[in-house]
Amino acid sequence: MPRKVMVLTGKRGGFGAMKPMLRLLRDDPAFELQLVVTDQHLDPRFGRTITEVEREFSIAAAVDMEQRDGTAAGRARALGVCATRMAETLDALKPDLCLLYGDRGEVLASAMAATAMSIPIGHMQGGDVSGSVDEQVRHAVTKLAHLHFPSTRESAERILKMGEEPWRVVVTGDHHLDLIVAGEYAAKSEVAEATGIDPDQPAIVLLQHSETTAPDQAYQQMAETLLAVRDTGMQVVVVYPCSDVGYEGIVQAIEEFATGPQFRVFKNLEAPLFWGLLATASIMVGNSSAGIIETPCFRLPAINIGRRQENRLHAENVIHAEHDRNTIMAAIDHALNNESFRESTHMCRQVYGDGTAGWRTVEAIRNLPLDNRLLVKRMTY
Repeated sequence: MPRKVMVLTGKRGGFGAMKPMLRLLRDDPAFELQLVVTDQHLDPRFGRTITEVEREFSIAAAVDMEQRDGTAAGRARALGVCATRMAETLDALKPDLCLLYGDRGEVLASAMAATAMSIPIGHMQGGDVSGSVDEQVRHAVTKLAHLHFPSTRESAERILKMGEEPWRVVVTGDHHLDLIVAGEYAAKSEVAEATGIDPDQPAIVLLQHSETTAPDQAYQQMAETLLAVRDTGMQVVVVYPCSDVGYEGIVQAIEEFATGPQFRVFKNLEAPLFWGLLATASIMVGNSSAGIIETPCFRLPAINIGRRQENRLHAENVIHAEHDRNTIMAAIDHALNNESFRESTHMCRQVYGDGTAGWRTVEAIRNLPLDNRLLVKRMTY
């Protein structure tokens, strides 16, 4: 009998990153892939990206969280709905393993349901240090999970320090790199056609989320960033934030300041197009993990703003800045015009793996027994 592996996806970035792993699980007779979509994939405010998923994969279940707004209470209620409906979904699908990715609320809600139902959990991207509420969620999922597939050796060490048994931890690298290394991203001409930018002129990619410990500041923080990039005079591609608390402030600032021919605004860019944009652009600005994880593949300077990715492992192409217009402008100028920094960016390392994360994860699942030993966890100290 094939192993039934349920994989959860709640947003565009995670889905794009997991594609190689999903293909392996789908095409291998040793597995039955049960792909469950939720959160942003079902929400028109974020592009309703379930249509992107459906183009390549069969969907086992769609779990609508019914998030009404970007308030803390609205998000908390939505996560409660997610936990309830994921329990119903898991009961119907009866997977042998539940695979969860990253640090988002829908991941924690699903992990709670799976734990209560004695379904083993595999967790990807655990052990990373980031910031805000994301880090708390990430580490909470680690303690609920039974198998760990961290992106780096440093993250694996943190998981071990949390008391997890070494045999449960397999370093895979970060899944975002798999398709980039494979060259599955849009060519410059496709990027120009899809976004309307002039590929022969400098361009900024702007993707900024709310800081979930300060959602009331999201509007002002995004306004500072938008004013800074506006003053460069460069063409700017702005991508909508994710559904975290405070996202409405980010969207409001985009609607007010990202106007005129200098700006191109998108609710969503599919992963191959987004990575093609990174390959074409001159710099990335904001606080997305893409600025930390993916930009080194393209030797692209990245300005990381604020605390959302605080203390996260990064390569030499990253400059940190506060939520201040002048500070952001100075960082952009340094990234684009400082010869020493430009050289370090050109030679920067890729600290998140070699583009084989999907294969390594599937092989680990294939070789590990899904039995009572897996379910019964013990602290190592």
